[in-house]
Amino acid sequence: MRRRGADHRRGARRGGPRRRARLPGLPEVLDRVVGRARPERWDSRDRDGDPGGRRERERGPAVRVLDIRRDREIFERLAALDYDFLLSQRFAVTPRVLGDLLPQSVVGRAQNGHGWFTDEFGTSLQFPDATFERVLSVLERVDPNLRGPQVRERRGTLVSRFGEWLLANCGRPRLRLEIDGQPPLGVEFLAGHEVDTRAFCTGLVLAGFMDDWEHRRTAMMQHKRTYAGHPFNVGGGDILIVDREKFELCGLADPGATVLEEDQLRELRDIGVICRDPRAAYRFPDHDQAYFRRRLGEGVCDDLALIWVAARYGYDALLGAFLMDGIDTYDKYLLDLTWGGYDTWLAGRLQERFLDLDDRPLVSDERIFDLIHFAAKRNDPLVNLSSSHRRLVQFEPGAAVPTVLNHWRLVLGEPVFDVRLGYSRVPAEEFYGAAWRRLEAAGLPVPAPRLIKSRA
Repeated sequence: MRRRGADHRRGARRGGPRRRARLPGLPEVLDRVVGRARPERWDSRDRDGDPGGRRERERGPAVRVLDIRRDREIFERLAALDYDFLLSQRFAVTPRVLGDLLPQSVVGRAQNGHGWFTDEFGTSLQFPDATFERVLSVLERVDPNLRGPQVRERRGTLVSRFGEWLLANCGRPRLRLEIDGQPPLGVEFLAGHEVDTRAFCTGLVLAGFMDDWEHRRTAMMQHKRTYAGHPFNVGGGDILIVDREKFELCGLADPGATVLEEDQLRELRDIGVICRDPRAAYRFPDHDQAYFRRRLGEGVCDDLALIWVAARYGYDALLGAFLMDGIDTYDKYLLDLTWGGYDTWLAGRLQERFLDLDDRPLVSDERIFDLIHFAAKRNDPLVNLSSSHRRLVQFEPGAAVPTVLNHWRLVLGEPVFDVRLGYSRVPAEEFYGAAWRRLEAAGLPVPAPRLIKSRA
């Protein structure tokens, strides 16, 4: 149910159709929402694209919306094909971790008709009711290790062990990126790497707060204009924990598609759809996370955010921001849920630790606002891209390094590989040109991007 990106939509539990009950007070809440939902899909992070670039970027083909119950055979066949295709690509992630990451990409691709979810005529086949559990119910027939509870538990261990290790060691001047003998999040190029702790944690904190709605809202007050002088706007919302059964019964399939005002959220709390106690323990499947939009509009480009962090604070900070972005990805599907998201929680704990050490937080609010302003898609030049964690660790065709390290090459002034980026397959020349111009405007100049082709 959780956000952001790629992945706001969630369907019902497995099983037959369920008669929709009425919750007290719910019709009035929904009546105020009906008619306000927009067909546009805003802030489309993590919505991975067509692997072959078959569809036109400016105008897509026809779309067919299918239902898993009615079209189960098609869904199961395409989900298996899509997962196998993704496994065949090259990633900078250990196979054990990769197997738990890629089903999440299949969910987003099924919901949005990307990847293998097309028919023989190129028509996009969308399954809005695709869920993490439904994808895994297909994949576990081939690999028993891909049962839903097991995958969620492993993902949770991956995230929580990183947080425990970091909080236990953040007082050291330098850190070796190794947890239980493995690199964080299974990212292979981190193996054996040593970082400056403060720079590393700076990147973690910046990335942990860049999606927080209160920080985004305040960033619009601090930065009223884009680099070209236009009014500065950024969309956003809150990640809230919901009672899963009541959420499914209420019919708000995607609360990220439209804005719910504070009084509407209050009524959803009153009838028990949204949970109230931030200190309580919440666990899937009784509870889940959902993204509730507070403002329509585009969000931030994760690629630009990583580039800004790298240009301002260096490579170790880039690694911290990159790993926090990965934590946000894994956090979408866990057994144990964290109020507000584990990434924001961990960023807050790091700020508290350094406040104890230095009598001030590690990262000021102003730097977080600067990051949001720089990375907003609707700043200038406009950017229609935000790579998912899967894309960031992938070796795109023609690249000798994963995408996140291609971004670092831009900051270093080294030639960047001429690839296409994100689900929309944005050409490297277009994206890195826009990033370079934004860095110039932000007072963080780097050499103009040069493109190279590789035989990799």
